[in-house]
Amino acid sequence: MKSLNPPRISWKDAILLTALLPSLVLAHDDPNRPVAKAAALTPSQTAAQLTLPEGFRSELIAGEPQVVQPIAYTIDDKGRLWVVENTNYPECPGEAKDRVLVFEDTKGNGTFDHSTVFWDKATFTSGIAVGFGGVWLGAPPNLLYIPIADGDAPKPAGSPEIVLDGWGNQDTHETFNGFIWGPDGWLYGTQGVFTSSLVGKPGTPKSDRVAINAGVWRFHPLKGKFERWAEGGSNQWGIDWNDHGEAFFEACVIPHMWHAMEGARYQRQAGPHDNPYTYGDIQTIAWGRYEKAGYAGAMIYLGGAFPPIWRDRIFFNDIHMNKMRCESLERNGSGFKSIREKEFVFSQDAWYRGLSAQYGPDGGVFLNDWYDKVPCHQQKAYTDRTNGRIYKIVTDAVKPLKVDLSKESNSALVEAQLHPNDWYVRHARRILQERGASSDTTSALEAILFTNSDPTRQLRALWTLHGQQALSEATLLKALTAENESVRGWAVTLSLENGTPTTPLLERLLQLAQSDISPLVRRRVASAAQRLSSEASWNIVTKLASHPDSNDPNIPLLTWYAAESGIAEKPLRASELFSKSEIPLLQEYATRRLVALALEGNKAGTETLNSVLQQAAGSTAIGRAAVIRGLTSGLNGHTTFPEPGGWSVLYSAIRATGDEATRGQARRLGVIFGNAEALKELRIVLGASDTQENERRSAIEALATRKDPDAFDAIIKIATQKDGGKIALSAITALASYPGDRLAPKLIPAYETVGAAEKAAILQSLCQSREGSRALIAAIDASQIPLKDVGTSNARTIRGFQDTAMNSWLDTKWGAVNGNRAGFAEELVRYKKFLGDTAILRADAKRGKELFRGMCAICHTMFGTGGNIGPQLTGSYSDTDYLLHNILDPNAEIGKDFQQVFIETKDGSLRAGIVASEDSTSVTLKTLAGTVTIPLNEIRSRKVSPDSMMPTGLLGGLQEADVRNLFLYLRQAKELE
Repeated sequence: MKSLNPPRISWKDAILLTALLPSLVLAHDDPNRPVAKAAALTPSQTAAQLTLPEGFRSELIAGEPQVVQPIAYTIDDKGRLWVVENTNYPECPGEAKDRVLVFEDTKGNGTFDHSTVFWDKATFTSGIAVGFGGVWLGAPPNLLYIPIADGDAPKPAGSPEIVLDGWGNQDTHETFNGFIWGPDGWLYGTQGVFTSSLVGKPGTPKSDRVAINAGVWRFHPLKGKFERWAEGGSNQWGIDWNDHGEAFFEACVIPHMWHAMEGARYQRQAGPHDNPYTYGDIQTIAWGRYEKAGYAGAMIYLGGAFPPIWRDRIFFNDIHMNKMRCESLERNGSGFKSIREKEFVFSQDAWYRGLSAQYGPDGGVFLNDWYDKVPCHQQKAYTDRTNGRIYKIVTDAVKPLKVDLSKESNSALVEAQLHPNDWYVRHARRILQERGASSDTTSALEAILFTNSDPTRQLRALWTLHGQQALSEATLLKALTAENESVRGWAVTLSLENGTPTTPLLERLLQLAQSDISPLVRRRVASAAQRLSSEASWNIVTKLASHPDSNDPNIPLLTWYAAESGIAEKPLRASELFSKSEIPLLQEYATRRLVALALEGNKAGTETLNSVLQQAAGSTAIGRAAVIRGLTSGLNGHTTFPEPGGWSVLYSAIRATGDEATRGQARRLGVIFGNAEALKELRIVLGASDTQENERRSAIEALATRKDPDAFDAIIKIATQKDGGKIALSAITALASYPGDRLAPKLIPAYETVGAAEKAAILQSLCQSREGSRALIAAIDASQIPLKDVGTSNARTIRGFQDTAMNSWLDTKWGAVNGNRAGFAEELVRYKKFLGDTAILRADAKRGKELFRGMCAICHTMFGTGGNIGPQLTGSYSDTDYLLHNILDPNAEIGKDFQQVFIETKDGSLRAGIVASEDSTSVTLKTLAGTVTIPLNEIRSRKVSPDSMMPTGLLGGLQEADVRNLFLYLRQAKELE
């Protein structure tokens, strides 16, 4: 069998085969990347061939040359389409040459027969909204407002005004986007993770600006206030609300579907949370994963014209798969979960790149198509900027019409709140907000709120009253007692919008926090409590904590986000939270926060920690376990810590009644506290071969972290035993804590006798210290360890010490460790030749599974198994070009949150990884050997590498057949038996 071996590529490198694959590493623009093979179709041809459910059809609204690169659009009160072109992509801000176009159906027959160039000096514009007398444009670094003179044709009534500035453009496919008016009268939008913004009004000092990278933001058009409404995610592009005012957004790379909640902190694709004491983030509601991970747009259909089955479902575009996906949303505790439905749109035209769907006044759905031969932002230099289309999806129930809500009376706009098509509801609500309140509209809206039997209509009235600033305290108090949970919940949200509720409102909120039976209402209380001062929110926090909501997907975390600042301000509150909480997560996080305060030298934090440990001793086993988890995570990476005053009594209680996992964690903590009895117990566990493996691993890690001299020989014995399995690997990895000059004489002689996985662990452990690296070099020179085994990742680590002698040796013996693009095109052609569709289908997927587990799973999870350094690999990666480009050329361009960091500690150890989190006392890295927390006071130096963690040339150590086997396994849509 033919082998494809470039120089110095080993099984060690192969372990990193797909590290940070595919979207954590952004490849160079390259014409050889996946492109549409067929020729482009005309706009009318593409519209005609869209595959839709029975009873639906598509129509062409506009196509090139009428419109090109239609990145965003909105529909105004007259039913006109306002479309933003972005021919500057990817240059930002680019030239002032892009247009804002207005398309109009002048005859009301469904044909948009007239277009106007409203403005032709737009730069890189990624979002648009119309309202409050003007056009709102997202053009980094600015949010612009252009007033409209709306005569026979819309024209600017003045120069653009910079409303906000500071929007970032570091990654031009993740700029702020998805503009939409929320039900509460704010302008909402989203932004991606690799673009960092510091937003404020022009002239605002940096200290007063709002930071956002990955999240949902909002801006109030009348109050001029900007907020980061929710934080986290990846590259989200669109948000929308369902009939009951629950919001949802899609995201890329990470799981795709998210329930959007005020104050939420979501799983991030990259980088740490802004608040280092977040500790836990809210997870996806997605049913599972699709083949690829590039999505755009979010529409919850409330248009009224489609069959009822489609109402309240969410629609979003799958850019790589040429589809519009559809999912239904089902309640799950205080939140939701998504359910996969059949895709709504599929295009056989490989150039089709649907972005955003929006329903209009007739209930039909518009759809803008970027239309490009390349599907991926990684090919931005080769995107075709001459194309673009807008379609409309209709049924026989969609009847063309003429509409102009701006001319309707206030009473007609109030009546529109009862309309079955939410387009009328939303536009009428915003117009009423623009016009302001009157006694007649207020009375009419209150009548709907309190007498209409449909909760969705009650909500519409509530939102409109709020937008008009006509929501009185009496009305809010009454709404807070509504029968329907969504109405009560939204009344909570609106009551706390300004963060200063009246005393009667606050008292009612406390009652809801304590006794409301609905988890949805309690969730909204937890979200809104974050807007209060820590003093005002604390009583709400303790009442929320008294509910048995441990298994709810949102309430425990949202409550913690509201509680954390209060504990930091007054640590004694943690003791109160512990005693009142029925949610172990809150007890755990409160303990962990006290540990952080104690590490900072906070006296009150230390005293309260002692108190909580004493409380835990007399608490339930669940409460004790929560405190032990909090202590363990808080002290992760620390080798010493003064024994807390309440420790001995807690430890005695755990030894008597605790489960083994808690007892094991407690013993490890005892070692950190310098407890002689705990040290003795762990040494006994270490030497007892009949003890459960997980207990022995825990003992190994604890003793090695402390560099216990009496345990060294025993750990070495375990590490070097033949066929030691996982416990031997754990021992080798843990030994990296010991000085390299003591470690090397024991591990190097054993290298020849252990298995491949143990060899990899030995090399990693040796490279963690200068002495170990020098000993490794000497062993290679003495032919004790083959040079080829070292691998690029270890060579990079050695170079990270910046030692002149070792670097000289690497230059001579190893060569470059960062790789280059020389020969990339040839390699691509060579691999594609034997990875043809027919050949790969004859491969062995089960063998591919074995390869993935041994080579890729150290960084990636697939079907629930693997590491978490890189993104999950979902399976169904049928696009071999897409995989090959990311594997063969990994270092072309890297997001800053995925650059490798080298941290050298004061004891001479070196850790290489990506930053997972950082607070005032420690930094946590994701490394190939696992997650490592390093106290800041132990760091000697910290350097950022320009390279990713994935070396180049990783396929070279595999036979052709095994490359095919691996790629076939990556195609699987579900796990193999």
